Order: sequence, then C-alpha cells, then structure tokens
Amino acid sequence: MTIKKKDLGRLIMAGLPARTLTRDIREFILENGLCNFVLFKRNVDKGIEQARALCQDIKDLCQEAGLPFPVIATDQEGGTVQRLAPPHWPSIPGNMQVAKAMDPLKAVDEQVDEVVQSLKSIGVSLNLAPVLDVGPANTGVLKGRTYGQDPRMVSYLGLAYIRKLQFMGIGATAKHFPGIGRVEQDPHVKRPVIHADARTIFRELMPFEYAIEMSVQAIMTSHVIYTDLDPDNPATFSRAIVTDLLRGKMAYKGVAMTDDLEMGGITAYGETGEASVRALEAGHDLLLICNDPERVTEAVDSIHKAVMQGRLATQEIELHLNRVERMRNHLASTNH
Repeated sequence: MTIKKKDLGRLIMAGLPARTLTRDIREFILENGLCNFVLFKRNVDKGIEQARALCQDIKDLCQEAGLPFPVIATDQEGGTVQRLAPPHWPSIPGNMQVAKAMDPLKAVDEQVDEVVQSLKSIGVSLNLAPVLDVGPANTGVLKGRTYGQDPRMVSYLGLAYIRKLQFMGIGATAKHFPGIGRVEQDPHVKRPVIHADARTIFRELMPFEYAIEMSVQAIMTSHVIYTDLDPDNPATFSRAIVTDLLRGKMAYKGVAMTDDLEMGGITAYGETGEASVRALEAGHDLLLICNDPERVTEAVDSIHKAVMQGRLATQEIELHLNRVERMRNHLASTNH
C-alpha cells in the first residue's frame, strides 16, 4: 500500500471553528483529507436544526469529495460535560449523579437513553464517553464526572453504559486510559504526574478491561505521566502504555485515540506536529486536535514527512488506518 498524504488526514479527528462549513473550512477539510470530526458548543449552540444541517453538510462534502463516510463525535457525558446542552437539548445527569441514585443501573439506562436521543437528533455517531476513571466523584479534576472510587462499581456502571449505547447504534469511547482519577493538576493546563505503583494502577484498570470485553469502539488515553509504567513519557507518547500494555497485555484491537493534542499538557512541551508523530509512534490510531485548523495542517504535514523519512513505518500507518476504517464502517452501518 502506498501512503498518500491525504490518507493521513484519516488519522486525525479535527474540531471545526464555526457553525457552518464556510468556504475556508471546506478547503481546509479537502486539502487535509479529513473525515473525522469532533463537535463543541461553538458548533451547535443555535439548536437542533442548525446542528443537524452542519452534520449533513459534513457528510455531503465527504461524499462529494470521494472521502470516506465521516465519523462525527462529541463529548456528551452529561452533567458538566454536555456539548448538546439546554435549552436546545435536555439536561443529562452526570456520572456522579448516576452513581448516587437509588437504582444506579436504572439511572445509567435513562442516562444513555437521553444521550442517544441527543446524538441521533443531529447525526453524531461516536460519543467520547463514558469516563471510566476510578476516582472521587465529588472532588478533583474530574469532579462530577466519575462513577466513584470502587473499580467494581465503575466497571459495573461503565459496562452497562457501553453495552446499551453501542446496542442503540452509537459508538462509545472509554476514557482516560490508564486512568486519571488520582490527578491533581488539570492536563488542560499542565502535564500531571501519577506516582501510584503499577499494582494500584492495574487494579484501577478493571473498568477498561471490561470495556475491551464489550468491544468498545475507542479508548482515549491521557496526557499524564505514570512513573511506575513509564517514568519519561505521558501516556500520549508512551509505547509502554499504548502498545505494550493496552495492545499487548490487554489485547485491545479497537481504536486507540489521544486526548486533545492542543491541551497545555502537550503544547507546553513542544509543537503539535511533533506531538502527532510521537503519539502515532506510541501506538495511537486517531489524533484529537480540537481547535486550531493550522495545527491540524501542521500535524498532517509532520506525519507525512515522518513517513517519507522512514521514521513512521508504512506498515504501522496501515494498521492505524485499518483500525480507524473498521470503526468507521461499523458506525456507518448503524447510522445511515
């Protein structure tokens, strides 16, 4: 297989700057061969009809340009992280609220029903949820976003979430591998470090193990250094964590994606292009770049250069592309 530059755009999930596909945005998509997108409130804040029109325009543009059926994603966790938000969409309970309900399993069921209704109302096929981090539900960086500190309960509720979400035709994304429940610094701003020993980290991997058994469509990693797993690199750049642990020991065969490469935990330490190459070297298939179109272009250029120079092996790029295409085909079959 000959890797063309435009093929490499399929390894990026890009944010868009506006509510509509302006001429500049269309050119940006076509020039980079983009067919994976993530929506934020800035894209959908005028309501259902506007958001649905944007998703349809994305699909139409990809079809007209001969690009693959687009994967359109968003963070619809509920609670404090809900891109499709009131007043245009119903308020969805967050994970802390679900875990504290009288009947948590029933609460998860209702949570997923509302998530699916919101996403299908506009044509989104992949949810960047659930949060499977093990950590306090009411404090810390993930306040309100976790199911709690018991790996068994997080596994129980997370498994129910993934099973129903994917049964109803929306892909799930388990995050933030291998877990950021112990983080005290926000990776949006800095690169946190977790000093827990490997035995503790492996115990808290339980929810991700169940997610893999449930054939979760994607797993998102974190911009955190786990000193007992890899003292030098955050999970984003760690082959020990992504390839050896997630792919090897845990036998995960789905899409491994980064968290946003424009977070301070990455940008404070180097350029987006280099970060993109290092994330692929670690074993990721899909790179999340949420805000700046210029950084997306920089990433595509840097990946292409690394392939041409032999730094990124063609065989590895083919594996990444194939995993993303398997997910794309599955989502397309459930969202036409």
